[in-house]
Amino acid sequence: MKNLLFVPAALCLVACEGTIFEQKKEQVFVIDSPYVYEQTNDMMMPDVYALAATRSVNKMLDQTADIYGKNSAPKLYITEFKKLSKSLPDGLYYAKDTTKRIIDESHIYIPVNNLNDADYYLETQIKEISFQNNQIPFIEYKIVLFDKDNNKINEWTETIRQLQNDDKSWW
Repeated sequence: MKNLLFVPAALCLVACEGTIFEQKKEQVFVIDSPYVYEQTNDMMMPDVYALAATRSVNKMLDQTADIYGKNSAPKLYITEFKKLSKSLPDGLYYAKDTTKRIIDESHIYIPVNNLNDADYYLETQIKEISFQNNQIPFIEYKIVLFDKDNNKINEWTETIRQLQNDDKSWW
Protein backbone atom coordinates (compact mmCIF):
# COMPACT_ATOMS: atom_id res chain seq x y z
CA MET A 1 0.00 0.00 0.00
CA LYS A 2 2.84 2.38 0.86
CA ASN A 3 4.41 1.69 -2.55
CA LEU A 4 1.21 2.73 -4.30
CA LEU A 5 1.29 6.15 -2.61
CA PHE A 6 4.96 6.62 -3.44
CA VAL A 7 4.44 6.42 -7.22
CA PRO A 8 1.95 9.36 -7.47
CA ALA A 9 4.14 11.45 -5.16
CA ALA A 10 7.20 10.74 -7.30
CA LEU A 11 5.28 11.63 -10.47
CA CYS A 12 4.23 14.97 -8.92
CA LEU A 13 7.83 15.80 -8.09
CA VAL A 14 8.98 14.97 -11.60
CA ALA A 15 6.22 17.13 -13.10
CA CYS A 16 7.14 20.07 -10.85
CA GLU A 17 10.86 19.78 -11.46
CA GLY A 18 10.89 22.26 -14.32
CA THR A 19 9.27 25.09 -12.33
CA ILE A 20 10.31 24.51 -8.71
CA PHE A 21 13.84 23.28 -9.23
CA GLU A 22 14.65 25.44 -12.23
CA GLN A 23 18.11 26.96 -11.93
CA LYS A 24 19.14 30.27 -13.39
CA LYS A 25 21.51 29.98 -16.28
CA GLU A 26 24.63 32.10 -16.31
CA GLN A 27 24.91 34.85 -18.87
CA VAL A 28 27.01 33.86 -21.86
CA PHE A 29 28.83 36.47 -23.94
CA VAL A 30 29.70 35.62 -27.50
CA ILE A 31 32.61 37.53 -28.90
CA ASP A 32 32.35 37.79 -32.65
CA SER A 33 35.54 39.46 -33.72
CA PRO A 34 38.10 39.29 -36.53
CA TYR A 35 40.75 38.97 -33.79
CA VAL A 36 39.60 35.58 -32.50
CA TYR A 37 42.77 33.77 -33.56
CA GLU A 38 45.02 36.42 -32.01
CA GLN A 39 42.93 36.62 -28.84
CA THR A 40 43.36 32.95 -28.11
CA ASN A 41 47.07 33.23 -28.75
CA ASP A 42 48.36 35.74 -26.21
CA MET A 43 46.20 38.70 -27.32
CA MET A 44 43.91 40.34 -24.83
CA MET A 45 40.20 39.66 -24.85
CA PRO A 46 37.97 42.74 -25.15
CA ASP A 47 36.28 42.07 -21.79
CA VAL A 48 39.53 43.25 -20.17
CA TYR A 49 38.33 46.74 -21.09
CA ALA A 50 35.34 46.20 -18.80
CA LEU A 51 37.64 45.28 -15.92
CA ALA A 52 39.65 48.47 -16.37
CA ALA A 53 36.47 50.53 -16.75
CA THR A 54 35.05 49.15 -13.52
CA ARG A 55 38.16 50.01 -11.56
CA SER A 56 38.60 53.52 -12.95
CA VAL A 57 34.92 54.55 -12.81
CA ASN A 58 34.60 53.37 -9.22
CA LYS A 59 37.67 55.44 -8.30
CA MET A 60 36.12 58.44 -10.03
CA LEU A 61 32.85 58.06 -8.15
CA ASP A 62 34.69 57.75 -4.84
CA GLN A 63 36.89 60.79 -5.44
CA THR A 64 34.30 63.21 -6.82
CA ALA A 65 32.08 63.35 -3.74
CA ASP A 66 32.59 67.10 -3.50
CA ILE A 67 30.95 67.55 -6.91
CA TYR A 68 27.81 65.53 -6.42
CA GLY A 69 27.57 66.18 -2.67
CA LYS A 70 26.77 69.88 -3.07
CA ASN A 71 23.62 69.81 -5.19
CA SER A 72 21.33 67.33 -6.80
CA ALA A 73 22.90 64.81 -9.14
CA PRO A 74 24.87 66.61 -11.88
CA LYS A 75 24.39 65.66 -15.53
CA LEU A 76 27.24 63.71 -17.12
CA TYR A 77 27.95 63.11 -20.80
CA ILE A 78 30.17 60.16 -21.73
CA THR A 79 32.15 60.87 -24.91
CA GLU A 80 33.12 58.30 -27.49
CA PHE A 81 35.97 56.12 -26.29
CA LYS A 82 39.36 56.66 -27.92
CA LYS A 83 41.58 53.71 -28.73
CA LEU A 84 45.05 55.23 -29.10
CA SER A 85 46.83 52.02 -30.18
CA LYS A 86 45.87 50.31 -33.41
CA SER A 87 47.13 46.95 -32.15
CA LEU A 88 44.40 46.73 -29.50
CA PRO A 89 41.40 44.58 -30.41
CA ASP A 90 37.93 45.97 -30.89
CA GLY A 91 35.53 45.62 -28.02
CA LEU A 92 35.30 49.08 -26.52
CA TYR A 93 31.58 48.45 -26.24
CA TYR A 94 32.40 46.31 -23.17
CA ALA A 95 34.00 49.29 -21.46
CA LYS A 96 31.32 51.75 -22.59
CA ASP A 97 28.49 49.49 -21.45
CA THR A 98 30.19 48.91 -18.09
CA THR A 99 30.88 52.61 -17.59
CA LYS A 100 27.29 53.61 -18.39
CA ARG A 101 25.85 50.86 -16.19
CA ILE A 102 27.99 51.76 -13.15
CA ILE A 103 27.25 55.48 -13.45
CA ASP A 104 23.54 54.90 -14.05
CA GLU A 105 23.14 52.46 -11.15
CA SER A 106 25.09 54.68 -8.76
CA HIS A 107 22.47 57.48 -9.08
CA ILE A 108 25.31 59.92 -8.38
CA TYR A 109 25.40 61.42 -11.86
CA ILE A 110 22.59 61.58 -14.39
CA PRO A 111 23.85 60.30 -17.77
CA VAL A 112 22.73 62.46 -20.69
CA ASN A 113 22.94 61.90 -24.44
CA ASN A 114 23.79 65.47 -25.44
CA LEU A 115 26.96 67.32 -24.49
CA ASN A 116 25.09 70.65 -24.39
CA ASP A 117 22.81 69.33 -21.62
CA ALA A 118 25.68 68.13 -19.43
CA ASP A 119 27.32 69.77 -16.43
CA TYR A 120 30.36 67.50 -16.84
CA TYR A 121 31.74 65.18 -19.48
CA LEU A 122 33.92 62.11 -19.26
CA GLU A 123 36.62 61.20 -21.80
CA THR A 124 38.14 57.73 -22.03
CA GLN A 125 41.46 56.86 -23.65
CA ILE A 126 42.87 53.37 -24.01
CA LYS A 127 46.34 52.57 -25.23
CA GLU A 128 48.81 49.73 -25.24
CA ILE A 129 52.04 50.19 -23.32
CA SER A 130 55.06 48.39 -24.67
CA PHE A 131 58.38 47.85 -22.98
CA GLN A 132 61.56 46.95 -24.85
CA ASN A 133 62.32 43.56 -23.30
CA ASN A 134 58.85 42.58 -22.20
CA GLN A 135 56.54 40.39 -24.27
CA ILE A 136 53.64 40.68 -21.80
CA PRO A 137 50.83 42.97 -23.03
CA PHE A 138 49.96 46.02 -20.89
CA ILE A 139 47.08 48.43 -21.38
CA GLU A 140 46.58 51.87 -19.91
CA TYR A 141 42.97 52.87 -19.38
CA LYS A 142 42.48 56.55 -18.54
CA ILE A 143 39.31 58.49 -17.85
CA VAL A 144 39.31 62.28 -17.55
CA LEU A 145 36.48 64.34 -16.07
CA PHE A 146 35.89 67.87 -17.42
CA ASP A 147 33.32 70.47 -16.48
CA LYS A 148 31.10 72.15 -19.09
CA ASP A 149 33.69 74.95 -19.50
CA ASN A 150 36.36 72.39 -20.56
CA ASN A 151 38.24 72.67 -17.27
CA LYS A 152 39.89 69.42 -16.25
CA ILE A 153 38.58 68.24 -12.89
CA ASN A 154 40.71 65.10 -12.46
CA GLU A 155 41.89 61.95 -14.22
CA TRP A 156 42.07 58.31 -13.21
CA THR A 157 44.37 55.75 -14.80
CA GLU A 158 44.36 51.97 -14.55
CA THR A 159 47.22 49.89 -15.90
CA ILE A 160 46.47 46.23 -16.46
CA ARG A 161 48.86 43.56 -17.61
CA GLN A 162 48.49 39.96 -18.58
CA LEU A 163 49.77 37.51 -16.00
CA GLN A 164 52.50 35.06 -16.83
CA ASN A 165 50.51 31.94 -16.06
CA ASP A 166 48.83 29.17 -17.99
CA ASP A 167 45.41 30.78 -18.40
CA LYS A 168 46.73 34.21 -19.56
CA SER A 169 44.36 36.07 -17.22
CA TRP A 170 44.59 39.83 -16.73
CA TRP A 171 45.05 41.87 -13.54
